[in-house]
Amino acid sequence: MLMIWAIMLMAFTVGGVVNFMQRSLKESGNAANQFRARYMAECGIGIAMNPAVYVLDAARGPGDGTTPGVLTSYNRGAGETTPGDAGFSLNKVREGSRLPINVVTDEGAREALMNLFLLWGLNNNDATTAVDSLADWVDQNDEVRSQGAEADYYKSLGIYNLPRNQGFTSLEEMLLCRGFDVVARMKPDWRNYFGLYGEGTIDLFWASKDVIMAVTGATETDTLRMITARAGNDGIDGTDDDNRAIGQSGALSLLGVPADRVAAVTKVTTYARDSVFRIVSKGYVGLHSVTIIVIAKLQDDGSLTYLARMEE
Repeated sequence: MLMIWAIMLMAFTVGGVVNFMQRSLKESGNAANQFRARYMAECGIGIAMNPAVYVLDAARGPGDGTTPGVLTSYNRGAGETTPGDAGFSLNKVREGSRLPINVVTDEGAREALMNLFLLWGLNNNDATTAVDSLADWVDQNDEVRSQGAEADYYKSLGIYNLPRNQGFTSLEEMLLCRGFDVVARMKPDWRNYFGLYGEGTIDLFWASKDVIMAVTGATETDTLRMITARAGNDGIDGTDDDNRAIGQSGALSLLGVPADRVAAVTKVTTYARDSVFRIVSKGYVGLHSVTIIVIAKLQDDGSLTYLARMEE
């Protein structure tokens, strides 16, 4: 009987040890794959930071300017997750395609934001509340705009350290602003339209349809006409025959900007001249992935220098 009990005890002990070792091996394997995925993402960043890599400038999807062109080191069908797969996907977009949210106190930027929010389906009251609150967050005074929010509003919600009264340091901070929850509900992919590191102007060669309409006041028909023209003969954005020769004045003409607004729109736009890039590199190993985002500026000597780095 004692022998039987001893054997049973040994079996339980060995079983527990085997179980523990299996879990440890699995955790070690997951950690190793996550490390490899990060390494693959870093490889992508290294390639994108090479100024000789021009193909990554093909960074817009057909017609809308929001879907980036992608360079992959391993071609995998959409949705496939074979455990042995390893590589990276990479895109490089111009930051000038996004609205620079930290200049929201500028009258022209406020007008563009209002136009954008109305375009996304917000009513005038909700759009005004969001725009005024974003501006109150960025300015450095305690004066409340007509439908904005300063410290007293946030204190009434039990929050005592808002607004920051400085520029946004991340897009996620925008969600803390009064009224912006309405924007986020109406446009779940709103993050694709705003930037923190741009040069303060909108590059019409890279911008999306919605951003162009918001900034210039152009109709959808005229905006699509300009996007078709900039795409070149093949009608596809981000290919070698993209029409950089249109220039800013030609773009404004195609957009049908009225003569009395040309000067104002010219101040806040450019064409194929933005020098700040957003590089997104996603490394993957099987089901494990790491995404690294780098904001970089093109220097006069053709090199790229880091402005910011984020990891997801």
